[in-house]
Amino acid sequence: MSQHRPSLDAFSGQLSDRAKSFFVREHIFRDLSNTCSFERLAEELDRRGAPWFDKVFELEEEFGGLVRRGPHPKTPSLAIGLFQLICLGFDSPGEEEPEDDSALVSLKWPMARLAATGDLLTHVGVYTTEADLYLSESGWIFWYVSTLDRVELLSGSASTFLERVALEDHVRRTMREYAGTFFMADEGSTIAQALNIPVVEEASDALITHWMNPNLFISRLPQASAPGIYRTRIVSRTVEALLSAARAVITKSPEARATVETHLPGGRERHDALRREGVAVSG
Repeated sequence: MSQHRPSLDAFSGQLSDRAKSFFVREHIFRDLSNTCSFERLAEELDRRGAPWFDKVFELEEEFGGLVRRGPHPKTPSLAIGLFQLICLGFDSPGEEEPEDDSALVSLKWPMARLAATGDLLTHVGVYTTEADLYLSESGWIFWYVSTLDRVELLSGSASTFLERVALEDHVRRTMREYAGTFFMADEGSTIAQALNIPVVEEASDALITHWMNPNLFISRLPQASAPGIYRTRIVSRTVEALLSAARAVITKSPEARATVETHLPGGRERHDALRREGVAVSG
């Protein structure tokens, strides 16, 4: 298979310099042999009896064929675009038997139904070798891990999803102790206002918001597969920076409980510091 590696200028106006640098570092490129025209994609959807979601066509046009190769050509660790999944052999010839208690009910490929809301989703990518990406009619990106039967709403658009991936990689590389602290409270904007932390516009949309300064990375994220209930994630360069953010949360929401990723670098230290501060914390 030929691999077309266009200039990163092909993404000008769609992705930030941070995202483009991430693509170069991670050897992510656009294989133009694994994307197609509007007409070809329409034919493929018609052949499968799948609905024409405008956002599926938009994603194909903007990012179809985007790939990061995995250990085998058929198992990439990142792949974007419905036509690319067809090329990779994800196409299913018939109906799958849905499981009544599954978070994502399989229909005739590439369609699935989100059990929590009943919304139809289209399979449009893979993210890591264990997770799949789905797109709603409104353009929301969902992440599904079948081994855990877990669905998570990642972003309100494909571009925000890619920006989020690049931003979180930047945080992991620049903050060596990158264990996250999650508050079950929607207080990201409270922290940002109290500590004067600017928003990361390119990685934010109507569903998720990120703020960042040299010492703190704050995220407002949906708690589940549908918007409406939000949690706040804090990643800090130091314990002191975390405590300053936590105080802003507790001042506004005294009953808010925290969970710390104690299995990640800096997690145990942050867990213990929050407990000493009097925060209800688990991890």
